[in-house]
Amino acid sequence: MTTETAEYARFGPWVDEVTTPDDVPRLYRDHPLDLAAATLVLKVPRNIARRDARPDMDLYDHLLVLDAERLTVLSRTGTPDGRAAPTPRAPYDVRVVAVDDVAAVHDAVSLLDGRLTIHPRHGAPLAVRYNGSSRQTVDRLVEALRGTFADPSSGTLGRALREAAHPSAAPPSAVHLGNDDLALRADVLAVSRAHADLRAWAWHDRRVVRRHGDGARAALHHATHAFSPMTLHGAVLAGDDRVLEVVGRRASLVRGRAPEHSASRLAIALAAIDALTAPPHPDYRDVASVTVTAGDCALRLDVPEKSAAHALLASVAHGLHGDAGP
Repeated sequence: MTTETAEYARFGPWVDEVTTPDDVPRLYRDHPLDLAAATLVLKVPRNIARRDARPDMDLYDHLLVLDAERLTVLSRTGTPDGRAAPTPRAPYDVRVVAVDDVAAVHDAVSLLDGRLTIHPRHGAPLAVRYNGSSRQTVDRLVEALRGTFADPSSGTLGRALREAAHPSAAPPSAVHLGNDDLALRADVLAVSRAHADLRAWAWHDRRVVRRHGDGARAALHHATHAFSPMTLHGAVLAGDDRVLEVVGRRASLVRGRAPEHSASRLAIALAAIDALTAPPHPDYRDVASVTVTAGDCALRLDVPEKSAAHALLASVAHGLHGDAGP
């Protein structure tokens, strides 16, 4: 059996680890790749059914190569049917992010729709779509990148946030969000099993929120929201000496009463945080729209006003702990 035929025969929706040259998808074999020096190499398949795959197709959308210094992402540039593009161009794009430039890693899934996003301090985010059945495999990359985050130095905003959280920090087992968010508690406990020093800094449960405003327009919004209310979903803020972990749903604000089955893990390097703002949400009452800024990266967290999460983030945003001593 040829390597090309073997690639087709093994093709499925799974994100697989690459450990030998024969595992490398044929599209990317001309790229210089040192497997011996790599920390982790993953190949991400195209989002097509197995019955629609053909031996002549390039079957992998991405090759993710992590080593001690950089994350290299090779991404297929062909047409949707797998054939060459009508105008000449490189068969794949190459994006390189230095590991010491990674500010945050965000992994979010909704059923089988997964998206891993790398947020560098400099430049645009790098997003990779994948089948959610491979979340455990993708989590290996999240953990590997998390392990490169530096300890925040004296006087940084990240250190101030960590110190502000310390008095009320609790073991992750203390998190209770109600029956609707048992999965979020389980996700936090899963992270804590890999990181014994992780503590829950603050958390909030889900709640229905209303729009700002008065008059006829607001009354119309209130009437429509009565049948399909806007829900601010629960979330947990946890952390250790180097990382802020935000565990919640893929979208914090979702219309409707149906159960929410998505999951989201956002790992932010405390050392990378440059600024925090926590103004009121522009559309919804009693909601704060927190922005965590790290260079070019801006991450938004919606939390209930007057909640423990809001109190923690707003205290640092307003400078109450902005001058953290040694």
